[in-house]
Amino acid sequence: REPHLHPERHLYSGGRGDVTYNVHCKKCANDGKTCSPCSNSVHFVPRQFGLSIPKVLITDLLSNTNYTFSIEAVNGVSDLSPTPKQEVTVNITTGQTGIVSFLR
Repeated sequence: REPHLHPERHLYSGGRGDVTYNVHCKKCANDGKTCSPCSNSVHFVPRQFGLSIPKVLITDLLSNTNYTFSIEAVNGVSDLSPTPKQEVTVNITTGQTGIVSFLR
């Protein structure tokens, strides 16, 4: 079974109508400290970046692997802000068959 990420939308959009969502993926070592970007073999449906709603299906994860997914909300002026972008992080560990066995 593939994971679905569906965090709540921001209640306040700052008056902007151009809010989109990006999903960043990292594959992590068992210690959880050493991570690298996911390979192109991991797929996101409908896509990874520029989502109009914060909902995505993630497929083709490797078995027995730790993943960290970060979801950020951005708009047309996010890059102008002096504060760091805020994001929600989800850690997932797949089982022997690539099925999600742990979600926190």
